[in-house]
Amino acid sequence: MPLLVVLALACFVASLSLRVVDPMVPGIARDLATSPELIALLASAVAFPYALSQPILGPLGDSVGKARVMKACLAVLTLSLLVCALAPTVEILFAARIVSGVAGGGLIPVALAVVGDRFPMETRQVALSRVLAAMIVALLLGAVASGLIADAFGWRVVMGLATLLSAVSLVLTLRYLQARATSPGGRFNVDSILTGYRAVFSNPRARICFSAVFVEGLLIFGFMPYVAIVLEDRSAGGIREAGFIIAGMGAGGLLYAGIVKRLLARLGGMFNLMRLGGLLAATGFLTVALAGPWWPAALGFVLIGFGFFSVHNSLQTQATELAPDHRGSAVSLHAFFFFMGQAVGVPIYGLLLGWIGAPTSLMTAGLILGSGGFLLAALLSRPLPDTSRAA
Repeated sequence: MPLLVVLALACFVASLSLRVVDPMVPGIARDLATSPELIALLASAVAFPYALSQPILGPLGDSVGKARVMKACLAVLTLSLLVCALAPTVEILFAARIVSGVAGGGLIPVALAVVGDRFPMETRQVALSRVLAAMIVALLLGAVASGLIADAFGWRVVMGLATLLSAVSLVLTLRYLQARATSPGGRFNVDSILTGYRAVFSNPRARICFSAVFVEGLLIFGFMPYVAIVLEDRSAGGIREAGFIIAGMGAGGLLYAGIVKRLLARLGGMFNLMRLGGLLAATGFLTVALAGPWWPAALGFVLIGFGFFSVHNSLQTQATELAPDHRGSAVSLHAFFFFMGQAVGVPIYGLLLGWIGAPTSLMTAGLILGSGGFLLAALLSRPLPDTSRAA
């Protein structure tokens, strides 16, 4: 089985596990007799441990082997999803989601690092986009299917199906993902972690990339758990419609993944792609802010998805080259900042939506994303300083 297929399936499951709850927030709240605002914090319960596990899991992959880390994390993810499906109380559900976050932290970033190890820079962005496409399909199908299935059969059935998919991915990964002959031997200690991080941050582009993904996570994914809540407040829909809206982001991402190779050629490289992505994301947020019925918001999320993945995939490509000898550390730091942004974004949006309302909050997010695409392109297109000569 081709390497990209195995990696893509693992990333599909990880992405699905991270976002599957978003459209179901009101339904879970009603079933467990608690508030939707509390259940919305399940997104942070996944994102915080996902982010906080990165300083360990990335260097661990560099030290003991990325394939080993992915297999162990898939096993833990499968068990935690099963507990989510059976959770009798909100406390157990939160605990299981925390474990899911830790396990997911060893899948997507490590898989991206594997792509960086095994594909040259000339073909890497396209290879990464193929793995990204699997994550997008998970977002698309997860949003639509979880909304529809939860509406018809309940949220526990959705979590059970996610458990089954994770188990299938685990079996295939155990069978087909083999370590390279040059994989590291097994020493893991604090010195190896610090060495990797020093190498990453010695590249001045690291601070730019990590700051950018933090803002992306905060502005885009911090809003996701509130989609169904905002729809209900507008009397424009509920769980099912929220699933369609969030799926719009996946549809935009799939469109991006299908034409990224031609886009890079037509636009003259990733920096113009980042500028375009920022403008599209801004337009999408403006559309969602002003939408009345649910379907214009879904179209807005298509634009947000295309714009987000145009910028994010370019940042992923940059991250794989920040420190080639410590690629696991670099990509895991990339994920750390991205998911820290998501984690803090949920409570921040909770405050903003109650304070200034959804339209103003979303228009502000769009303004930041639109200008950010141009700023990032300007900063990252600068040549690196020459460090080969002594000062």
